[in-house]
Amino acid sequence: MSARQAFSEAPYLPPVARPPHDPRTLTLDRRHGWQPASNPLLIDHVAVDPATGGLELTPLPGTGRLLNEPSGSFGGLFWPDHVAALPDGSIAFLDRKRHRLLVLDRCDCAFVEWPCLRANDLRLPAEVEAIATVCGQLLLIAPGLHRIIVLNARSGALRGVWPGPQLTDGQPWTPTDAVATCDRRIVVADPANGALHVLTPHGRALDVITGLGAVRSLAIDCDDRVYATIDGADEVAVVDLASKRIEGLATRPGEVAMRFACLPIAVYADGAIDIAALCMPPRDEPVPIDASGAPLSSTYADAQPVYPKAGTWMSAALDSEIAACVWDRIVVGGHLARDARIEIATLSAETVLADDELADPQAPWRSAGLWRSDATIGCGSSDFMLRSPPGRYLWLRLRLAGTPAESPRVDCVQLDFPRISLRRYLPAIFGAEPIAAEFTDRWLAIFDRGLRDIEGEIDDEAALFDPLSAPAYPEVARGRDFLTFLSTWVGVTLVAAFPLERRRRFLAAAPRLYPWRGTVRGLRDMVRLFLGLDRWVAFEPCETACVPCVTGERLAPCWQPPRLVLEHFKLRRWLALDHARLSDAAKLWGARIVNRSRLESRTSLLAGGASDGAQVGVTQLKTSQDPYRDPFHVYAHKLSIFVPAGCVRKPAVARALEALIDAERPAHVEAHLVLVEPRFRVGVQSMLGLDAVIGVRPDPTVLDTMRLGRGTVLAGGGQQPGAAQPPQHVGAVRVGMNSILS
Repeated sequence: MSARQAFSEAPYLPPVARPPHDPRTLTLDRRHGWQPASNPLLIDHVAVDPATGGLELTPLPGTGRLLNEPSGSFGGLFWPDHVAALPDGSIAFLDRKRHRLLVLDRCDCAFVEWPCLRANDLRLPAEVEAIATVCGQLLLIAPGLHRIIVLNARSGALRGVWPGPQLTDGQPWTPTDAVATCDRRIVVADPANGALHVLTPHGRALDVITGLGAVRSLAIDCDDRVYATIDGADEVAVVDLASKRIEGLATRPGEVAMRFACLPIAVYADGAIDIAALCMPPRDEPVPIDASGAPLSSTYADAQPVYPKAGTWMSAALDSEIAACVWDRIVVGGHLARDARIEIATLSAETVLADDELADPQAPWRSAGLWRSDATIGCGSSDFMLRSPPGRYLWLRLRLAGTPAESPRVDCVQLDFPRISLRRYLPAIFGAEPIAAEFTDRWLAIFDRGLRDIEGEIDDEAALFDPLSAPAYPEVARGRDFLTFLSTWVGVTLVAAFPLERRRRFLAAAPRLYPWRGTVRGLRDMVRLFLGLDRWVAFEPCETACVPCVTGERLAPCWQPPRLVLEHFKLRRWLALDHARLSDAAKLWGARIVNRSRLESRTSLLAGGASDGAQVGVTQLKTSQDPYRDPFHVYAHKLSIFVPAGCVRKPAVARALEALIDAERPAHVEAHLVLVEPRFRVGVQSMLGLDAVIGVRPDPTVLDTMRLGRGTVLAGGGQQPGAAQPPQHVGAVRVGMNSILS
């Protein structure tokens, strides 16, 4: 054996590293769950915020959101009593003051009256105080009538009236709210009997849970647990339908926020809602609506809560499923304000510890680090090495400290295990002693973290080249807006004013239109894609519920994308000798089509006729002799693009559209952008199919019931019935019906 072979096989060299080369990751956040400690005594003044899904300090008593809010929204976790989600993605709204049922018009981003449900309709009595949508039915809950009126959630047609079950030794039921379970059971609150009634989708009684008190509003989480507010109680009862008993109490939304799905709208404490996310397209600024359906200012917000100085949160036992596991590091991401800090500590063991052992002041908790921000506001993450001894289970303790006006927030926690250090490539002498091995691991982590971050970027590199997954603003900082950088590769300019999903869709589809660049089809499709009209190509309108069915056949979708582009030469039907036929579409032209100068005849002047020859400052002197193609010299290279004015209200969008048209038009074509307002002007804007459409005849305006607008028809007075002269006053004149414009 040579000396070189003996040296290479020295016993103090470590064995060759084998997989795994990367640690596993355990994530705690809103999506994966926070896994809090089961004993509420281990958590003090820290809970999950229902709006952000992060860990925050709970507001002091008397401030902040509560589960027993009068609106029945359970601190913003559930639909308020006067709001219900409809099957088509819209929402229904009950205006208790005016006894109206409204529905969201997603295009206008406002509430309008429910079709075919006018004032004093027997289907909507004044005693209705709450609504709910269950199993495709809209329930109008009327406690004063001891009834629930059932309507079709799409058409509003009456489906039935539920008088309710009769208890042998109780009062007539007084329904106040209703929710539906996953297995299509309906739970109705009955404060008169202190009960919850379980019904079938058709209103037949299945079961009853009594002894709860005067239950008022209901909510249901993803696990079919029913939450009930009780009159006079500060806490909300959590009822298990299977065991028919109360399994817990809760006060703050953060205590149970992880059990509920996210609402598509934001709900304020007083019952107002923000419908910006449901508008078409979604609005960038909030659109708050008060409890009566009227819009509020975009700056409307709840009263600011007051936070305690500090709080503690502890996790449940986190299982690595590895005996004697060395937990490597923790990455904490969130939001810190000035003078805020988060203290991180861990405890590990081979077996699950009891609650009193975790709360023992002598428990071997090891500090992992202190995250603090010296800036005014800081959003980001920080990682720390864990120093707990090896153990299969790990407990995490976070101590949050902030200011009375603002609380620190933890959005995500990532735990890496087991520890796989670069020390495995060094001689074994560097890990012979535990303290020296820990020092070596911590020192090499400086390089290990950098290498892992680079490897992580490489692993996720494929996502950078897909417009649907590339990082973009505002999801990330502007410096990491790879979506905008990716658009420069294919010559596409993204508009920052557009919503993120619209920018992604535009970039994904724009390169497919490049083979048609320089053509009418390419320009039309690119403008249509820019405006977002491509989403409606396959749109199938719903059948109206107000008009009786006149045919058994379902009509095909009639919506077609607008033409947008008009070539000017198509406006003229020129008549050429031996190549055309006389008709009302044929047009004759003369030598003045391009305003040429020509000599006038003496005969016409002597006869006193008008001069149609050369005129200074009027006609043009052209030396080229090509009158046959004069019409095409004027119109063949011009086109107009008709765009709805509502799509380019923002100046940035209008400038981007003009730049897009200038880049996509052929070099020799002169393009004009025409903004189309929703009106009809004869002689100015009356080109059907492009800048004008024929709509339905509106109803006359009735005093105190309608609002004046551009489409309002005023009903005039003073015309006697049977008068010989045609009416000439406002409201009676109808263009095309009893009047002709000349």
